[in-house]
Order: sequence, then structure tokens, then C-alpha cells
Amino acid sequence: MLRPLLKLCGNHSEGDVHVSSASGAEYLGFVFAKSKRQVNNEQLRNWLEKADTHGKKIVALFVNADEETIKNEIKGLPIDIIQCHGTESVELVQSIKENTKLPVWKVIHHQENALETMRTFQHTADGYVVDCKADGKWGGTGKAFDWSYVPVYVEEGKRQQVPVFIAGGVKPENVSELLAFKPDGIDLSSGIELKGYKSASLIRNLEERMMESGSNLS
Repeated sequence: MLRPLLKLCGNHSEGDVHVSSASGAEYLGFVFAKSKRQVNNEQLRNWLEKADTHGKKIVALFVNADEETIKNEIKGLPIDIIQCHGTESVELVQSIKENTKLPVWKVIHHQENALETMRTFQHTADGYVVDCKADGKWGGTGKAFDWSYVPVYVEEGKRQQVPVFIAGGVKPENVSELLAFKPDGIDLSSGIELKGYKSASLIRNLEERMMESGSNLS
């Protein structure tokens, strides 16, 4: 079994971009919403001009932003995917897709009606990130939801023929436990940080454990 797709999110410094670019991740995420990891257009442009991202796809994360705001924030940047991380409606996500001409991933926060919400985005969302909303924050809290629900989300993603990433509280020490539930991808931010910045050693440890788990599951 091949390992799941890997997204390293919340990169917020030139050093973060360098460290994450050197990893085997397929996706690099950047937060444009108000957050301790928030970046802006000028910063990201500067970092990406200096970095060799080795063909990784760049994901721009927004929370409840309108399409004009998103278009202005990503102008001139090599963004591959927009990630809508709030309570955006199906209509807004569709409008963002049309205005940016980019695929959009929708975050689903694990809760009682999450699966029903996910179903409403069929034919609109190009992928999903299932996250844990905690402490009044939209993500990046380092807290996980009950991963026994992961197969339900993955099955719905398969029905819609789009990938499902799992976020929230994932770190090298517990990634094997998560991979047993066979997500399409995993999304990490705080779990690969030391003192608030991306750690090459933690990312290396994560990837080693992912490969080991893949071998054990095959």
C-alpha cells in the first residue's frame, strides 16, 4: 500500500517553506485567515521566489472570505488549490471556483451533522479536509477528533470521487494509529513544529512512520 497524500500546512516563515519544501509532501499550505500563522501576498511571493518547492502544490487557506478578497490575496501567486476552512455555503464555494478558476477543498468540522454537510458539497468541492474545531478556533489547535469516524468520511469521499484528508492533532507519535483507518491524505500543522516553526526532524520522523505503516498495512 502506498502512503497517503501528505499536506504540511501553516507554513509562515521563509524557514518553514525551506523545510517543508525539502520533505516528501505533495502539498504546502498557507493560512491567509487571521491566525498566529497568517501570511500575506507579499511575504508568500518572496518566500516562493527563493524556494525550490520541487513541484509541490500550493494550497491557500481562507476562513469565510468572499471571492473578491480571495482573488486579491492570491493575485500573482502560484496557488494551485483554495481551501475554505469556515462555514462557507455551497453557493459561495461554487462562486470562488468560478472566480478563481481553481479547485476548492472544503473543510468539514467533525460534529453530529458533518456527514450531511459534506454531502451537500457533492459536485462542488474538489476535496475535503476533516478537522477538529476546538477552543473556538477553526483549526491548528493540535486536537484530534475520534478517528473511528474516519472511514465514514473516506467512504463518502469515494462516493463523490474526491480525496479526503484528515487534520487535527496528527503528529509523528500517533500517525500510525490514524493510518489504520486508511485516509486518502493527512494534513499537519502544529504536529510538525518545534517552538512554533516547522521541524525537519519531526517531518522526517513522520515520513518514516508513514512508510512503516504503509508496509504494515499492505
